Amino acid sequence: MNKRFAKRVGTFAATSALIVGTSLTLGATEAAAAEWTFEKGKVHSSGSFTISADNNGTYAGLMSWNADPIGDIPGDSFRVLDRLSDGWGMEAKMINPVTGRTATTRGHKATYFSPWSTGNLTEGTKVYIQLCAFRGSSRVCSPAYSGHA
Repeated sequence: MNKRFAKRVGTFAATSALIVGTSLTLGATEAAAAEWTFEKGKVHSSGSFTISADNNGTYAGLMSWNADPIGDIPGDSFRVLDRLSDGWGMEAKMINPVTGRTATTRGHKATYFSPWSTGNLTEGTKVYIQLCAFRGSSRVCSPAYSGHA
């Protein structure tokens, strides 16, 4: 009976080590995938600007704020780009003024540009927009960067 008990303890210990090792590996993979950096581009005299997102040093996405209309591109509008097939998407939200406006790549495969999120703002209004990378319910977000209408 001691031999049988020792086998069971050995099996339990090996199984436990496998589970713990798998958990640590999955946790490390998730953490490595979440090393995001965000950078605001130059604010042009029109008020337009961009926010770029890098995942582990690789250019992954972008938010583009367009203050004034240019050809077919509407003014007072923004959109996002997801350019990596890494399981993460891009989503931007206008933080101020509070309009409820968002642009998202949710539900689309990379490479994908969201539609322009539009709405008229008073000329010169300061806008704050935040870019987030998301995967499921996980989010990693930039600060809210500013430009103007």
